[in-house]
Amino acid sequence: MRRFGFRVVLAGLSQASEGLAHALYDAGCTDTSVSSQSGVVAVQFQRQSDSLEIAMLEARGQIEAAGFEIQRIEIDSQQLSAIASEVQTIAVGNHWR
Repeated sequence: MRRFGFRVVLAGLSQASEGLAHALYDAGCTDTSVSSQSGVVAVQFQRQSDSLEIAMLEARGQIEAAGFEIQRIEIDSQQLSAIASEVQTIAVGNHWR
């Protein structure tokens, strides 16, 4: 398993609260931090999973199970760099086959 970083922006909320954090934790989001800035509430994930897709799908399910709506999911810049490196390695490896 690998660790994947991404941020989920919640819809319809303008301020993070202790109740929000507890509801997410109770729904299984134990690998998160919740923040709000300029009227945007975001949940930062550092999730262990077999793939980024599985990590994001599980997070989406947990957030929705807690009763919150997702506006968008953003992949961390470090995560994007790691994905780009993997793609480059695969492309170079396939070129020489």
